[in-house]
Amino acid sequence: MSVKVFFMRHGQSVANLKNYFYNDEDAPLTPLGCEQAREAGRKLKESGIKFDAIYCSTYERARETCRLVLKEMGIDEKSVIIDKRIEERKFDGLIGKTASDEHYRELFQYDSGRSEKDGVETLQALESRAKDFIDMLKEKHDGEKVLIFSHGCFGMAFYVVLKGRPKSGSYHDDLHLLKNCEVYETII
Repeated sequence: MSVKVFFMRHGQSVANLKNYFYNDEDAPLTPLGCEQAREAGRKLKESGIKFDAIYCSTYERARETCRLVLKEMGIDEKSVIIDKRIEERKFDGLIGKTASDEHYRELFQYDSGRSEKDGVETLQALESRAKDFIDMLKEKHDGEKVLIFSHGCFGMAFYVVLKGRPKSGSYHDDLHLLKNCEVYETII
């Protein structure tokens, strides 16, 4: 059998609007992000899809997106499973700093060494979290439909675990970053 996954990136958050790295675990949605979430909820309700399980990151922007989507769908949020594995990539070493476009690009290349130098979670570690989560989904939710509320970088790692690493060796150049409240559907 298989698991049908609906992976949604959170709505636009205050963190998306900042041009520097900061501790954004508690960054709320912007008014636009709230509307994006409500619209996503309306579309999912219209689709008629019934989910067997719903997972959400611990970060506030993902939880707020989840609450708004589920409210539109008429689903009780008490059924949501909060999971640390699907949190955003950790940029702890860069909190309070800005990064040039070149520096930022380097953080998304496997062989740059920039992540280790800057105290940022490596792509390999991010992919390890994604693989662990995917393995759990396969084991626990065979034959089911699962909705996931998570983040852009984690979404790219999720995709890489399923489809393989980009040929260029760069997330930045070869992978699609989900737009806010965009849904990636796949079967695992």
